[in-house]
Amino acid sequence: MHASSYEEMRSFVQAHLGSRREESLTIHDLGSQDVNGAYRDLFDAPRWRYTGMDQVAGDNVDLVLKDPYAWREVASDSVDVVVSGQALEHIRYVWITMLEIARILKPGGLCCLIVPAGGPEHRYPVDCWRIYPDGMESLAHFAQLDVLQVQTQWGATGFIDNSDVWKDTVLVCRKPDHGFWWNRKSALKRWIQHRSLVQGLPQERLSLGALASPAPETTTVAVPASPATVPEPAPNPPGNPRAVPDLASCSFYHTTELPGGETVRGQWDLRPTVAAYLGHVPLAGRRVLEIGPASGFLTFHMEAEGAQVTAVELPMEHLWDAVPVAGFDMAAWRTDFTESIHGVRRSFQYLHHLYGSRARLVIDHLDRLSATDGPFDVGLLGSVLLHCRSPFTVMEQVARHVRDTVIVTEPYDANLGELPVCRLLPEPAQQQVDTWWAMTPSFIVHSLAVLGFPHAEVSVHHQKRECDDLMVPMFTVVARRA
Repeated sequence: MHASSYEEMRSFVQAHLGSRREESLTIHDLGSQDVNGAYRDLFDAPRWRYTGMDQVAGDNVDLVLKDPYAWREVASDSVDVVVSGQALEHIRYVWITMLEIARILKPGGLCCLIVPAGGPEHRYPVDCWRIYPDGMESLAHFAQLDVLQVQTQWGATGFIDNSDVWKDTVLVCRKPDHGFWWNRKSALKRWIQHRSLVQGLPQERLSLGALASPAPETTTVAVPASPATVPEPAPNPPGNPRAVPDLASCSFYHTTELPGGETVRGQWDLRPTVAAYLGHVPLAGRRVLEIGPASGFLTFHMEAEGAQVTAVELPMEHLWDAVPVAGFDMAAWRTDFTESIHGVRRSFQYLHHLYGSRARLVIDHLDRLSATDGPFDVGLLGSVLLHCRSPFTVMEQVARHVRDTVIVTEPYDANLGELPVCRLLPEPAQQQVDTWWAMTPSFIVHSLAVLGFPHAEVSVHHQKRECDDLMVPMFTVVARRA
């Protein structure tokens, strides 16, 4: 990074974000690797969350993107500000990357991009572009972004590092927000554009960092949280074997790799970041109480880690805390939902038999769980609370049986801020009855502190949603009694 680029980004922060230092902002920096400098310290407000993105691990890289043209690690409409300096000239098909920038920005979100309009060739590993203001404006319009400011620094700046040679072009733009239906139509147009453009592209591994040789590879850190769980099947009890269900009759909630190497797709794929989903808690030799195991992916993973797992599911007659939406045909929904749950429970039974698992599955209400089943060292609520009428009550019931650690993972919505709050998700016009709440990490932390688990750590990560290949932000709270 050269000095004038840093100053141009500083000017953007002062002009467009200076009055927002008390807001909670999610900021992603594309091509963030520290090569002679980085922008991170410009985004150091206490309530701002800065994430450096690049295609190689290195200094100032928090999230490694596998593909410069499809950022499955970042959810749509999830970022308040995208910035980038000296990166776009190194991307062959930069217009596709612009579509990804527009996709991840929230409606109303800001973008600041700095690229050279001059200077010598500096391949890293390629050097494709010098872009004038008209070019930057065209890229913004292509991605349906509104241009707020665009100019090239043609005159002398006086920086001693010879910054003037690069003739930086600076683009500041905003993702428009014209209401739900307009925004959805715009997103669909970008999706169609993106889909058509990426077909047949060669597989590339370009670094998005700039102006120097690559830094050595180090560990990567991903940013937020996890999907929801559904109830499942009882394994064959010893001495009372049942027929193992056919694989074709099973419905898998989590993507699972079978012992023979076959991969069965589910609604969520936790495999790449399952440790983050579980808060990196050591499980060997510990007794775990898991609520809502669904297909049992986490059950059998924890068992493989050396845990002794007891999973609890509701009886079939009380499948779900359904939202009582007026005018909704609850009876028909429960009929369809019951069949779906039978398929998921068969998948648990199938995997339990296939793995030769010793995990226990208890079919009962949580408040009836016998004290003789515990105590447990660890309690796990993996994306369960959003489906419960009273999340606090469920945490209270789990806390009664756990003597050391409670793990709670839920979807993460940065828009909710940092107060201990829940937002009711159902609306009268939407026939959604299976999900109640979006919660802040602080709500979980405060609730568990009240219940006797005052020592908490919060982490944010992403989990893959299979239906659209998006990496959905989630948070995990690990709370301990002492």
